[in-house]
Amino acid sequence: MEEAGHGLGPEELDEFLNAPRLLKLACLRPDGWPYVVPLWYVWLEGRFYVIGRERAAWIGFVRGGPRVGILVDEEGQRHRRLQGTGLARIVEGPSPLAGRSDLWHAVGQRMGALYMADARGRAYADLTAERPRYLVEIEPVQIATWGGGSWHRRYFSSTELPPPPTAVPPG
Repeated sequence: MEEAGHGLGPEELDEFLNAPRLLKLACLRPDGWPYVVPLWYVWLEGRFYVIGRERAAWIGFVRGGPRVGILVDEEGQRHRRLQGTGLARIVEGPSPLAGRSDLWHAVGQRMGALYMADARGRAYADLTAERPRYLVEIEPVQIATWGGGSWHRRYFSSTELPPPPTAVPPG
């Protein structure tokens, strides 16, 4: 019999989020259409940190409204994932390398270790280090996780289900 589906426990969630995966960030364009971008991220003290180029379209969209959707998933047999909503805020920037905070340096070092450990990655980091960027913090408001296994019982059970989770609007 196939194992019943389940969410990720706290330790499994930390292990999952501390691997070099992509965070898909969803935000709204000014015309109301969704915009989704894959980003490198760092999971630190219950928050996601991403770094955006000075002229990245999504930076402007986050400025226009902090509510975002987030997805971190894996390919392969298990299909583990985290889906959720969050509040994004620009922590600092655009900053050249010399003007960046201790938090920015910690995020940058962790990001480099995760995504740029080989020589090609280090060369990219060196080449672009002085280019202006923004450090963005995403505070999760609501998350749902999936650790794999069979379908969740809500998809085949005839019992009444609770309503889906709702996020608390900012303000």
